[in-house]
Amino acid sequence: MKYPSKWRTEFTTINGVKVVFRPEQPTDTEMLWSMFSTMSKESLTNLLPPFTRNRIENWTEEIDYDELLAIVAVVDEKDSKRIIGTSSLRFELHVAHKHKAELGLTIHDDYQNMGIGTALLNHLLMVARSKKLKKVYLNASATNKRAVHIYKKAGFLIEGKLCKESFVNHRYRDEYRMAILL
Repeated sequence: MKYPSKWRTEFTTINGVKVVFRPEQPTDTEMLWSMFSTMSKESLTNLLPPFTRNRIENWTEEIDYDELLAIVAVVDEKDSKRIIGTSSLRFELHVAHKHKAELGLTIHDDYQNMGIGTALLNHLLMVARSKKLKKVYLNASATNKRAVHIYKKAGFLIEGKLCKESFVNHRYRDEYRMAILL
């Protein structure tokens, strides 16, 4: 499958950090492992663990950009590159649902509150619009107030509350189903 380089763009934070948004590549395994293995327990709780090395290797070995477009956020740090965020649009394949995609997004703790998540979210919505999608949806932990706020600010609405939707760290977790119509 051809690498979709047209989805590469750059963003500069208000404090001058240059971030490159680009589609994930098979060579990203080490940087993705480094990102997930150094995130706080709190940040990982808002995702669906476990983030094992094997799971990340499977992501990068089985890239299918027509099914899942993963966009990573990359910065230069001390003469090396570092993935500090990852996001995705999982495209629905069934004919009745081809008009929508599921969105996922996470930013490493060291780079939160810098506008990177909002910029990456807006980039994904631009990709969705260019692909003529009509709806983008996601599930957000009901306790993750920061994420819910960012999604609402971008125009997402809460479509409903999914009670005991996931079981993480020995606890059931309610989630909001959120969506934006494009």
